[in-house]
Amino acid sequence: MTSRRSVLRNSAAIAFGATALGAVVSAGPAEAETAQQSQSSDSDQRDRFEARQCAEVVGVLKSYERALNAGDVAGVVRLYTDDAVLLPPGAPTAVGIDAVRATYTGIFQALRFDLAFEVAEVNVVSSEWAFLRSASTGVVTTLADGAQLPSSNHELFVLHKSHGRWKLARYGFSSVLPTA
Repeated sequence: MTSRRSVLRNSAAIAFGATALGAVVSAGPAEAETAQQSQSSDSDQRDRFEARQCAEVVGVLKSYERALNAGDVAGVVRLYTDDAVLLPPGAPTAVGIDAVRATYTGIFQALRFDLAFEVAEVNVVSSEWAFLRSASTGVVTTLADGAQLPSSNHELFVLHKSHGRWKLARYGFSSVLPTA
């Protein structure tokens, strides 16, 4: 399936290619070679920029994994935007950073996590927005009785660039384990 970003990038490349071709046809061999090198350099720069943005988005997920597994409320909350929305299954939606903080405070008072996240997809859709789809597996321990339960979820994170850094703007997840 072709993504919208791929279609837009391909359309831009076709338009750029047609413009470059027109320049090559009207220019001599030396100018044509310079135009091709410039196009290749622009494409390489764009690819490096996209790779860097994707790596930064994945870095946010890894920071989230560490803070979640450490039960670090401040560490988790620092990764969210001020207008964040958390969509936990079977619980009320947390809207805004104070509600997100309160939700994680309650969660960490009741549970300890040992989860590993695996990235399934990263898509930087603009200079300010990206999404990341992942899967997590591991164990959740109930602090009241020490019971350990397997955990396996799929997640969708929407990230927004704020003050030059990617942050979690929206986060929803659900279990992929069969119901008992």
